[in-house]
This record gives sequence, C-alpha cells and structure tokens, in this order.
Amino acid sequence: MPNNHKEQASLEKLRQILETLTEEVSPLFPDDSAQLSSWRRSLEAVSESLQDQTLRIAVVGPVKSGKSTFINSMQGRDLLKRGAGIVTAFITRIRVGPEEKGWVEIKSWEEINAEVNEALSVVALPRGFEGIESIDLRRDEDRHTLRQYIQELKQDSLTGRETFDPNIVLINGYLNGYGTLSAHVKDEPVLLEFNADELDRHQDFVSQESQAVYLRDMELQLPISWLGEMVEIGDCQGSDSPNPLHFAMLQEYLLGSHCILYLISSRVGIRQADLKLIEAIKILRLLPQTLFIVNVDLDEHGNMESLEGLQERIAEELGLLVPEAKIYAFSALFQLLETANSTDELSAREGRRLEGWHEEQAMVELSRCGYEDFCNDLKSLVNRERGRVLHGSVLSHLQRVSQSMKDSVNTRQRLLSRDQAELEALAAEVKVRQQSVMAALSTVEHTLDGLRNSLKEQVRSAVDSYFDTKYGPIITDTMQLVENYQVDSFGQGKPEEGRKWLTNLFLFYQDFRQTLSRHIIDKVNLRIIDFAKNEEELIEKKLMETATGYWDLLGQALRQYQKTLTDSGLTLSQVAPETMPQPQKPGITPPPFSAFIQRSEALGRGSLLLRFGLRRLRHLFSGLKSRVLRRDTTDMAGSNEEVFREAVALVKKETQKELLSSFRDYRQNLKFAYLFTFTEMYTQALIQLFRDFGDATMVDISHIQEAAHKRVSSQSDTTEDLAIVNHRLQYAEENLRQLAENLEI
Repeated sequence: MPNNHKEQASLEKLRQILETLTEEVSPLFPDDSAQLSSWRRSLEAVSESLQDQTLRIAVVGPVKSGKSTFINSMQGRDLLKRGAGIVTAFITRIRVGPEEKGWVEIKSWEEINAEVNEALSVVALPRGFEGIESIDLRRDEDRHTLRQYIQELKQDSLTGRETFDPNIVLINGYLNGYGTLSAHVKDEPVLLEFNADELDRHQDFVSQESQAVYLRDMELQLPISWLGEMVEIGDCQGSDSPNPLHFAMLQEYLLGSHCILYLISSRVGIRQADLKLIEAIKILRLLPQTLFIVNVDLDEHGNMESLEGLQERIAEELGLLVPEAKIYAFSALFQLLETANSTDELSAREGRRLEGWHEEQAMVELSRCGYEDFCNDLKSLVNRERGRVLHGSVLSHLQRVSQSMKDSVNTRQRLLSRDQAELEALAAEVKVRQQSVMAALSTVEHTLDGLRNSLKEQVRSAVDSYFDTKYGPIITDTMQLVENYQVDSFGQGKPEEGRKWLTNLFLFYQDFRQTLSRHIIDKVNLRIIDFAKNEEELIEKKLMETATGYWDLLGQALRQYQKTLTDSGLTLSQVAPETMPQPQKPGITPPPFSAFIQRSEALGRGSLLLRFGLRRLRHLFSGLKSRVLRRDTTDMAGSNEEVFREAVALVKKETQKELLSSFRDYRQNLKFAYLFTFTEMYTQALIQLFRDFGDATMVDISHIQEAAHKRVSSQSDTTEDLAIVNHRLQYAEENLRQLAENLEI
C-alpha cells in the first residue's frame, strides 16, 4: 500500500518543478504561445486537484451493528464511544493523519435558539402560541417555561408514544445540557480542540444527548498506518434510526463518499433496515465500491457449526440483494482486544473475556483470517479508487506537461543551429500541419457546443416531465400519500371533550408530519437521485460517443504533424493516444430533496423539524382554542369532531400547496444548479482535453526563426540552459513513471 501522504508530497513537488521550468523557459516563447498557455492551465488544474485529495470511506449499517467498535478495531484503540445516542445530528469523521488530535464545533446562540423555537412551535401547539415565539435559552424564565411545556405535554400523554418526536428530544437535550455547556456557547460557533492526551474528551459530547445537541460538527485525526494517510472515515448514523433526518444525513454523506464499509451484526443478520440501505447504495452507484462485513459476536456463537451456519444464512440473504457479494466475517471486538492485549492495555475483565474466546481456537482463527483478508482487500480498494478518482487526472496533466515541454526544448535545441533557408521551409510545412490540427480542434469544439445545447433541451424536457404537477410520478405519489393519510385513530373522543379533540389534532399532526418526512427521505430523495443519476449517465454517454468519434480526427492531424517534424530530424512524443482518455467527472452531486426543503425553510443544520402545514395549524389552534375550550357544554356537543375533520382537511390542503411549491422550486434547482451545470462542466472538460493535447504540440517555429536570425552571442548560453532544463525534465519524467507504477495507474 503506498504512503498516500508521501505520494501527495511527490506530486506536489513535481508540480512545483514543472511550474518553475515553465517560468524559466517562458522568455523563449511568444506571449500568446498556445504551448505555454497549455502548460500553465494544466499545472493550475493540478494545483486545484491537490488541494483536497482526501478519499472518503463511509462506515454504515443499522443501529447496534458495531460500527464504532469496528472503527476502533481498525485503529487499534478503543476511542470512539460505543452505543452513542441516536439523537446525534452529525457524522463523526476520522481523518487519518500523522498525529492524534481532534476538535468539536459548538453551535452559536443564534442557531441554538432558532432550533429551540422551531421545535417548540410544534410541541406547544396544544397549549397555544402566546408568549413563546422568542425563547432565548440564556434566560432563566425561558428555560423554566420550556420545562413547564414539557411537563404539561407529559401530563396530557403527548409524549412516550410509539412515534419518535425529535422536537421533544431536542428541547430536553438543550435543557439538560445547559448547565454543562452554556459557558462554551458564544455568539459565533466555537471550536474546542483536543491534543492526544485530551482526545478521549470528545466522548463526553457524542455519548450524551444533552451535549450532542449542542454540536455543529466534529473531527478526529488518528494515525492508521496500514491504511495510509489522506483518508477520511465516516462513522455514520444507524440507517434505522427513528429520526428520519438521520437517514437523510447519511444519504448526503454517501453522495460524497468513494468507498463504503457495510456492517452486519451476527446477532441479527439481514433486517428490514438493510434492504432500505442497500437499495440506497445501489441508487447512488456505489455498490462496486462496497465491502460487506459480518461483525461476529463470539459470545453469541458457542461453536464453529453455529458460526458457519450464520455465515451461510447471511450469504444467502445478502445474495438476493447483491449477487456474488463477498462477505468478510470477523469479530471487531476480538481484534480490538487482541491489539490492547499486545500493548498491555487490557483490563482484567476484558482479559478474562479474551481468554474465554481463545478456548474456541477455530473461531479465533476464522476471525483473524477474515480480518486479514478484509484489510488486504480494503487497501486494494482504496488504492484503486485513489488512482481512479483522485491521482489519475493529476498524473495525466503532469505527464502531458513534462512530455510537451521536453519536446519543445529538444526541438528548440536542434533548430537553433540551422540556417534560415531550412527554418523557413520547415516553418511553412509545419504551419500547414498546425492549421490542420487547429481546424480539427475547431470542428470538435463547434460540434460539442451544439450537442451541449441539444442535451440541455433534452434535460429540460425530461425534468419538466418527471416533475409534472399533474402526471409526474414523484409528485402524484406524494400528493396521494397526503390525501389518503388516515386519521381514524386520532378522531376518537366524546363530542363534548373539547381539550381531547385539540390533543387529538396535535397527535394527528405529529404523526402526519413524521409519516410524510419518512416518505420524502426514504422514497422521494432516492427516486429523484436515481432519476438525476440516469440523466447524468445519459449526458456523459452521448458526449463521450460524439467526442470519441472526433478523437480519431485529432489523432490523424497530430500524426501527420508528427511525421512532418520527424522527417526534419525532430521528435514529437506528445501525440493523442489511440484510446481517448476519460475526462475527470464534475465533482457535483444532485441535491437531496429533503435537504433542499430544510435550506429553503432557513432551518438550522441540526434542526429536526419539517414544517408541512404548520402555518395553517398555528392559525387553527389559535382560533379553535378559544372556541373549543371556552366551555364544555351540550351546545358544543357534536361540533368538536366536525372542527377536527375541518382542521385535518385544511392541514392536508396547506401541506399539498407547500409541497407543490417546493417541488416546483426544486425542479428548477435540479435543472440549472445540477444537470445543466453538469452538462456545461463535462462538455468543457472534453473540449479542454482536446485543446490540451493539441496546444501542447504547437511548436512555434517562427519564434525560433527570430532567435536564430539574431544569432546573438548568448546563443551558446541559451543552448546550455536548454540542456539543463532537459536534464531536469528527464528527472521529472522518471519520477512520474515511478509514481504511476506505485499507484497502479
């Protein structure tokens, strides 16, 4: 496995060498030199690519599948808190680096108060809204008000239901953590940094709900030598967390990931949550970069027969979802304790547990072999993805610049000694060939520009059809879900019990919002991403098909140009390869619909609320409270159920109106901010690829003629300088070749 940090440093060093050489030889070129511009453009692209060469690995799986223990086993230290609370609204990121350190970022007061007020606007519905719209957690009286509301909700039996209400959890978390964390909160987000000795302190923030809610983000840096540096591991939320927005956050992290490590608990095997998550991975086109691990609980399996039976069952179940999937079976906890034992860091209790496992030597050996097999395959996967996604384009740019510069220097050295007649004849012939190359480039650019505009129109039509408000499948399905949502279980109570009906209305809204949120995150998000990925692949396919046809045209022009130089005793190694290189894909991803709604509502990053129909419900409660609770008399009997049904209908209508507006806005966002941008960027990348290969070969004979004509006394010095440049270029070429071999590119 290559040292990623070392490879990164080597690439940057070679970029700097070529950049220095470019500036050193630039006086030998005219100001408008196509070659010089091509080199500078390529080196600038390399510099941008090297800014973030981090390869991201997502560790995923249902709740309690052992994700944190698994990551601990990878680093050989029990650092990540196991069994952390599901309320955490962020993903713990572990950067592989040379030293142990970390940080947590605490939200600002503005963000905290915004989240509290948003959550309160729902949980306080049954009690009205008077005087609670501007809660500031810093005020004693406001914290007292919040505790009162939570207590009244408990008395009204509005908590403890099967439906998980993240708003109540959020408010409770802020109240319970205030005493511990309020001193750290400021008007702006605060960064708390930990050195190696303090790193365990991060557990206090992620393992307790009362502190986790105060965090915006966190990151740890740990040395995992066998994996190499420039790697980020994401300890993701459980895919079956009762909070639907956790699955939305997981989707967003997966969109930016390069590899996935999928954990399956041996205690449970494949469950419903796995079906949902594996389907999401398929839609995101990440299945080929996914490794499946059965995290074996050695306490659960008394013998090899039990363990082998489990492996067969999981392999059979997983095979229905992922045919021919390779499964790695080992105990992450065993690997962790083995490492701790080797460094004398094992407690007596853990030591006895480890001794008990060693009594079943066959199972221990199976775990060791499974872990070793996994590590080897993960290293290969990381190396392959780094070469494919990250280093490949950087090497391609550097090699092209190095070869082109070497050709130019060699040509200049040889031509400076020739007489004017030879140079004039060669210049005339070269000019003809260069014009053929430029004509080919112009044809390619014109064709791809036309195709780009045509593809945009096709994309516009496809997106408008998919999001058609009457016939589009994604919108009609969502509207039907709202329309058909059943309220019978909430519409129960004696006609004269006014408060009971208000409570029922709140419970309806709580469950309705939760159901709709899950539908949007589990279904709408993924269906839209699948649609966007299909459009993206279609755009890429059509552009590549057209570009490949014109690649031969450029190749023919370059080979004729090369022959002209060769016949004159010159060399040109920089020609278009027979197979067209794949341009680097734009680093943009389709925006999930749920994230778009959150941002459009101007909610905080940690907010656990989707506000469907909330505006209408606020008005209803304000108006109905006095009407229903004014008195419980017989003249009100019979009207409460009618009021309840009317309120439900209004909330549904308002929700449908809000959803339609969001879908329309998102449709435009998907078109212009993603698919049109992807089309523009990919088309431009193809055009630039053609230009780079063409411009890199454009030897300026006329400028050499001028230099030869002057016959200045410094010509010998110039020739000597070019020889030095050539020697340094040979060094760069050799190092690039070695890097390509090391990275298996």
